[in-house]
Amino acid sequence: MLKYFEKYKNKTAVINGNEIYTYYEIKNQISWEVENLKSKKENVVILSGDNFSFIIQFFASLYCDKNVYLLTDKTRLKDLKCDFDILESATGNEIKKYDFPDIDIKKGAVNFFTSGSTGKPKNIKKSLFNLIREAQDIGETFEFKDKNYTVKSTTTMCHLFGLTFHLMTSLCNGLTIDVKEVAYPENVDGDNTILVSTPTFLHSADKYNLDFKSCPKYIISAGSKLEEKVFEKLEKNSKITEIYGSSETGVIAYKTHFCNDFKIFDNVKLKVNYENVEVFSDYAYGFETVINDKIEVENDRLKFKLRTDRMFKINEKRVSAQELENALNKNEFVQESYITKSEDKLVCLCALSNRGKDYLLENKVSDLTKILKQNLMKTSEIVPQRWKYTDEIPKNSMGKINKKLIEHLFNVNLSMPVILGRKVEKENIKYRLLIYSQCNFFKGHFPSFQLVPGVVQLYWAKEFANAHFNLELGAGQWKRIKFSNIIKPDNIINLRLEKNEKSVFYEYFSDDKKYASGVFLCENIFKDLRSGNQ
Repeated sequence: MLKYFEKYKNKTAVINGNEIYTYYEIKNQISWEVENLKSKKENVVILSGDNFSFIIQFFASLYCDKNVYLLTDKTRLKDLKCDFDILESATGNEIKKYDFPDIDIKKGAVNFFTSGSTGKPKNIKKSLFNLIREAQDIGETFEFKDKNYTVKSTTTMCHLFGLTFHLMTSLCNGLTIDVKEVAYPENVDGDNTILVSTPTFLHSADKYNLDFKSCPKYIISAGSKLEEKVFEKLEKNSKITEIYGSSETGVIAYKTHFCNDFKIFDNVKLKVNYENVEVFSDYAYGFETVINDKIEVENDRLKFKLRTDRMFKINEKRVSAQELENALNKNEFVQESYITKSEDKLVCLCALSNRGKDYLLENKVSDLTKILKQNLMKTSEIVPQRWKYTDEIPKNSMGKINKKLIEHLFNVNLSMPVILGRKVEKENIKYRLLIYSQCNFFKGHFPSFQLVPGVVQLYWAKEFANAHFNLELGAGQWKRIKFSNIIKPDNIINLRLEKNEKSVFYEYFSDDKKYASGVFLCENIFKDLRSGNQ
C-alpha cells in the first residue's frame, strides 16, 4: 500500500472541507496515528462517521497489526464476541517519523457485518490484498488510473461498497477523495466528479425531483437493482455504472446502460450450478465463494433469473417468492412488494401505489387484500395469507431489503397503522398514518365508542423510532407523556419523531388537533457495549 502513497505523494489525496492533503501528508497523518494505536487492544472497532478520521485510523490499524472491525452503527457492537477498543476521532497533526513495517497483506484483518440472505448478522473477512486487487481491477476496467477525478460518496466507508469505491479505488488509482458525505444531490458539483451512491439515494432524488448542482461525470451504484427509469434518466447527463456483487465476493459484473446485460469483470470466474453459483476471484478471502442467485452466463455476460434462497416449501409444494412478487407488482394498486415465510405461511408486505392508497381510503383493508389475493391466484394456487400495507418496503442505506424488520412486523400481534407517506430530514421524520377500523385492538375495547388506547400510541411511536433511527428503545424509557385528544378509527393523522443524542420526541397531530406527545430516553442504551464480550 505504501507504494501508492509514494507514487502519488505530491498529488492531492484528500479534500476535507477547506483543508487539502497530498498523499505524502496523509501518510504522515497515518504515522502519527500509529503511535496512538500501539497501546490499543488487538481488536479495534471503527464506527461509521467522519471519513477523514476513518482513512487515518484504518491504515494505522493495519500497520499496527490490529484486527479491524467496521460497523455502520453501534447496535452491531453486541454481535462481537471478543474484547475490543472503539476508535474515536483521529488525533493530532504533528508529523512524526515512522518507519512503516512490512505487513502481510494477505492476512484477513478487515471484518464487515452483513445480513446476507438470512437477515442474521454475518461476519465477512477481507485482506488488504483482496481490497487492493479489486481496486486495481476497477481502475483498469473503467480507465480511472491517474485521471484528475474527485470521488464523492453518499455512503460511509464502513460499508464495503464505500470502502471499495470511495477509498481503495481512489488511493490505488491516484484519484482525489472528497471525504464529506453527500447528503443531497445539490452537494454534488464539479465536472470531474465520480459519485459513489446507492439505488436508495438515487431513487429518492428522482422521486422528489432533486437535481445535482452539477452532474457528476460518473455515477457508480451498487447494493440493489437500479430502476430502469432512474438509470435512463441519469445517463442523459452522466456515465452510469451499476455494479453486481456481494460483500463475500466483491465485484462480479457491471453494466453501463439500463437495457444491457451485466458484463463479468475480467478477473472473475463463475461456475453456474443448479442451486447456486460459485465465484472465483482475488477479491474474496479464500478465493472461492458461493452466491444464491440463479443466473445464465453466455461468454462474458450474465442474465438474472431467480434467487434460490427465495424458494419456499408450503404444503409440500415449492413456491418462488420472487415470481409472486413479479406478478403482484404488475397490479395497479402495488408499487413494490416483499413476500417471505412466517410460521409455515407466506406473508406479504405491500407498498401501495397512489392508486392503491386512494382505493384503501375509500374501502376496507380486507377488500384490498381480497383483490390482491385473487390477482395472485392467476399465478399460483399458494398465495400469502397475511398482508400488511405501507408506503415503501424498508431498506437499509445500501438499498437492500431490511429482512429483519419485515420479519419483526409479522411477529407483532398488534395491528400497525398503514403508512401513507413520510417526509424525512436529517434527525426527524414525519409519517402520515391511516388508523383503519379493522385494527385488532379495537375489538372489545369500548365497542360503542372505539378509540386508539394510549398504550398502543406509545407502542407505535417506539416501533417507528426504532425502525427509522435504528434504536432498541424498550418499555419504561419514556417521560413527559401527554394525551390531548382521542384518536378514532378510520382517521388520518401525522406522527412526528425528532431525535437528539439523549432522547426521541414524538407527537401525534393533524391539521387542526394535537393528540399526544412524549419523550423516549435513549442515552443509556449503549452504555455497556464498549467493553466487548456482549
